[in-house]
Amino acid sequence: MDSSPLVVAYGMGVDSTAMLVAMHERRIRPDLILFADTGDEKPGTYAYFPVITKWLKKVKFPPLIVVRYTPKRAPYETLHGKCLANQTLPSLAFGKHSCSIVFKTVPQDKYVAKWQPARVAWDKGIKVIKAIGYDDSPQDRRRKEKADRACAKKAAEGHLDAVRYHYWSPLQEWGIDRNGCLSTIQRAGLPIPQKSACWFCPASKKKEIIELRDNHPELFAQALQMEHIARNGRHGLDTTVGLGRTFAWSSLATTRHEDLKEETETLRP
Repeated sequence: MDSSPLVVAYGMGVDSTAMLVAMHERRIRPDLILFADTGDEKPGTYAYFPVITKWLKKVKFPPLIVVRYTPKRAPYETLHGKCLANQTLPSLAFGKHSCSIVFKTVPQDKYVAKWQPARVAWDKGIKVIKAIGYDDSPQDRRRKEKADRACAKKAAEGHLDAVRYHYWSPLQEWGIDRNGCLSTIQRAGLPIPQKSACWFCPASKKKEIIELRDNHPELFAQALQMEHIARNGRHGLDTTVGLGRTFAWSSLATTRHEDLKEETETLRP
């Protein structure tokens, strides 16, 4: 009986790294591992690339394939470039998720659409399994439920994704929460990766923004420039305050870590 090709959507963060390690521990070998590079990942994410590449080779997993958004006519190739060109902020700053779809999901799906094992499977009526790194925490269970509802809607509408893919969340199936992800990575002898996100992500906590300001002032300055252009550009910011949605990153230009109140994570790309 033919089996479904297994594709890992790898974000180079904690959850997806733990997912790869947990697969190896269970002797599950992916057929394809994809990382969608927005061109604006955090410096720590790019620094982790050779680390995970070495580990994948060590355990005899497929190499990490990097895919990117390729516009047909637009004068930009990165999310940062898109925001500057359109004088706006990432869609998450407005409560939407199109930046993730355009710069993450679509490039991966385009690659798989040309990948021979997927084409052979689809010709036989077999779905490709796409592994997603939702951990088994309450927050990620809610995210998974939301994604499942979106998939069900696509299926009802006859969307091609519903025919081509089966979305699998192995960390939830195996009961691995966030702390479990950390210990899983440590068991493999790997360093803990930085939270995977664009350096100007609206989901960033204030302490993360201040860390960016202090450790990468050039990127923080570019984020403030993005805010300024969006605020004073042709669209303005009528529905949001700034990159933080309810606050502008510029308000943190001189804030100290010790002056911050405890935060709870409310946004996640």
